[in-house]
Amino acid sequence: MKLAIADPPYLGRSVRWYGEGGRGSGSGRHRADVHPDAAEWDNPDRHRELVRQLRQDFDGWAIAATPSSLPLYLAEAPDVRVMIWHKRNSPPSGSRMRNVWEPVLVSSARKAHGTGPRLNDVLDTAAPRRNFAGSKPAAWTRWVLDALGYDAGTDEVVDLFAGSGSVTAEVLQGVLL
Repeated sequence: MKLAIADPPYLGRSVRWYGEGGRGSGSGRHRADVHPDAAEWDNPDRHRELVRQLRQDFDGWAIAATPSSLPLYLAEAPDVRVMIWHKRNSPPSGSRMRNVWEPVLVSSARKAHGTGPRLNDVLDTAAPRRNFAGSKPAAWTRWVLDALGYDAGTDEVVDLFAGSGSVTAEVLQGVLL
């Protein structure tokens, strides 16, 4: 099967984190790669287009998102499973309510029931302390691959937003075991 993991720049945060002149061009612990086309991801239509591409080109896929973007994604793909990544070490923000979770939308041709290892739809693990903004821990990648029903012997995984390279590294590690 052909599977995809998409961790696009989050809607409404793209220019701020990945655009020229934003945090992406600064230095420090949360420095992200700078992408000249970051602004396109602040357009809801670009995210809708991503869902259409995933549905057309892949047997199974997952998208990392923000709580505020859930209505957009669910309108495009109402049949997905919504899982939750609880980021137990989420840093404080300027907001009164601290954001400690992220939704992960999963669509797979493999059924979520039946045989195979049991899997929770909530992952409680820390976000990486190093690397750049948006990078995911290895446990996150393994959790998403398990939700997709990934088989290292037969499946191909495409990391659509390679960023830190942590998703691809984890996929390769599973293939080499």
